[in-house]
Amino acid sequence: MTRVARLLLTPVKSLRLVERTSVAIGSHGVEGDRAFFLLGVDGSSLRGPRRLPLCRMTADWADGVLSIALPDGRVVADRPEPGEALRARWDMDLEVDAELVAGPWAAALSEACGEPIRLARVAGERGGWSGFPVSVIGGPSIDALGLGPIDPRRFRMLVETAGGAPFQEDGWIGREVRIGDAVVRVEEACARCAVTTVDPETGERDTDALRAMVAAKGAADLGVYASVVEPGTVRVGDPVAPA
Repeated sequence: MTRVARLLLTPVKSLRLVERTSVAIGSHGVEGDRAFFLLGVDGSSLRGPRRLPLCRMTADWADGVLSIALPDGRVVADRPEPGEALRARWDMDLEVDAELVAGPWAAALSEACGEPIRLARVAGERGGWSGFPVSVIGGPSIDALGLGPIDPRRFRMLVETAGGAPFQEDGWIGREVRIGDAVVRVEEACARCAVTTVDPETGERDTDALRAMVAAKGAADLGVYASVVEPGTVRVGDPVAPA
């Protein structure tokens, strides 16, 4: 039987994922997951090699306070205040309405990354996720790449499953799947980028995961994106199966 093995999220897109034992999936995903994102001076969200140092930073958002732990051990924390409205260039060449966030994070992140960075938040109910609010990847699919023991957080998923066959989630595209108390509709495969080649603990390249995906399944994608049909609570150990 396929079950939930891990639940992973981050309040700030591209920062290190943290584990949860349960999450409440709403119609727009998990509240607070990727609620914030980072912009370069060109008005686009950070992507590619520019994102790599960010995996060494951890964010927490609780009781209205956003805290970001930097690689040097400093923690920058404050209450986010809304700032200038803007149109931001987003992943997969999308554009989203957003607003800059006033506070101490921009200066600290700019110093840590060696380039000007601004903290922003997507306007409205849409979170800062890419494509769709839920992503699912099977542990057997990761193992089938033949890369040995690697940190699966490089794949940036919300739900990691255990059990079942490698790449079985590809067969769910176009179908509804129950995950714990929630039901999602699997929409498409997750196209992957160079972040998957980098150890999420160190930020250093350690394997060619993209080449391994192409060799194993003929395309540089792994896992699936899903929209939410029925909100509900998901816990580690919950069953995952087509509805």
